[in-house]
Amino acid sequence: MNEKNIGNIISKLREEAGLTQKDLAVKLCISDKAVSKWETNTNLPPIDMIYKISTIFNVSFQNLLKVRLEDEHVDEKVIKNIMDEFDESSKRKEKVVKIALIVVMVVTLILIIALHFTSTYNKFDVYNMAVNSNEIYARGIYVETRIKDSLSFNNLSLRKYEIKTSDTVSVDIYYLDSFDKELLLYTSESLQDVNFSNYQTLIKTNDLTKYIDNLYIRITIVSNDDKVKEYSGKLNFAIDFSNNKIYNNELAKTYSDKKLDRDYVKERLLANDFKENSSENLVKSAKDYRMVYYYDVNKLTYHYEKNNFSYRYTYNFELATLGVLVFDENNVEIENYEYDVNNDKVLNCVVGTCSNYDIAMKLLNENILNYLYNN
Repeated sequence: MNEKNIGNIISKLREEAGLTQKDLAVKLCISDKAVSKWETNTNLPPIDMIYKISTIFNVSFQNLLKVRLEDEHVDEKVIKNIMDEFDESSKRKEKVVKIALIVVMVVTLILIIALHFTSTYNKFDVYNMAVNSNEIYARGIYVETRIKDSLSFNNLSLRKYEIKTSDTVSVDIYYLDSFDKELLLYTSESLQDVNFSNYQTLIKTNDLTKYIDNLYIRITIVSNDDKVKEYSGKLNFAIDFSNNKIYNNELAKTYSDKKLDRDYVKERLLANDFKENSSENLVKSAKDYRMVYYYDVNKLTYHYEKNNFSYRYTYNFELATLGVLVFDENNVEIENYEYDVNNDKVLNCVVGTCSNYDIAMKLLNENILNYLYNN
């Protein structure tokens, strides 16, 4: 811009843009007389108008401002100070804009992650499955998703009856409502092929817990002479995996990075009031419990009775697994499963709900495990 004054510059910019004085006045929200006075150098445009003009014609505000100040015969030192302050202010604005962009990007990223999390979180569960029955032996899994539920037995048999090739077998899975009314969900004619998938027809995912708490299996055997034998039991479920966990169970301590060999365990237990018996096992007894360490297999058993129930926990120091056996007052097995401490999951759920491992781990941690691993 080599024009001598601000008025000439505004006039040339306006003409190059094909605007009349009235057109420019409308854009600036002023009268066309004010524009005329600027271009004839009768008046100087205010600084805020200089900024608007620079944005309308996409030219440097700094250059226009400098010409405007020179027209006002402002001292060169003052102009330099104003320009320097303008440069510093522009840098601050650029910095603020960059910070704002970074904040927007971070917030956007968080929103994307949150959207992904909410679209996948708590959307499927995997349950170990067993039958609460002295007559039926079963292992299986139950998988719940938002759309589909799948039930599958990988081992189903009768404990006290040997099925003959001439027998007719049927397996029913049914839901028992609060009025003891059966809702048949699935029927199979073989113990070896018991699995079904459900697309939110009979079992609704919103009611999954209700159904899980009241699912039963019935095995009916019809012999060649038409004699009927019927065996049934309640299906029990223990959560094996769910993607609704952000943190692991606090009781699921990882001991694998400090393995305890049997000699170390023996030494520490002898120092903790265990006594060696004739079988070379270590024993510690009290009024309400009995602990036995089996040196040859590096396992510890913890046995106690409470309210006529018998509890037997077996901790394997080599594998960091916990075996749980619970018997009721009639010596009927009501819990039988193995818990993987390192991975916080139930293994080999045979009988029962297979869900009270946190109680067992708390008891063992307080009485013996913390003592062994922290000393």
